[in-house]
Amino acid sequence: MFLLAILRDVQGKELGKAIVRNLSATGMLAEGSFDLKRGDIVRFALGQAGELSGEVMRVEEGRCGIQFHREIDPAAARRRIGSRAPSAASPQTLKK
Repeated sequence: MFLLAILRDVQGKELGKAIVRNLSATGMLAEGSFDLKRGDIVRFALGQAGELSGEVMRVEEGRCGIQFHREIDPAAARRRIGSRAPSAASPQTLKK
């Protein structure tokens, strides 16, 4: 499953599309064609984690590391908007 994020500056101007290559509770590695530098603040949305912002911590050719301003649930970010989290089945439900 690919996660796609549209990176925007703090004023809302689109900076480019990014493919999320690595995702954790505190940040992500994004790959794409954008002109960012260390210290830039970006905004984006990730699935059910919602609207996020973060600081660019490192930049390499075609990739950047972004540290989120708040921790997220990475599983929620991978879920599509409108889908629900899987519910835990109780032992009673499994016996039926």
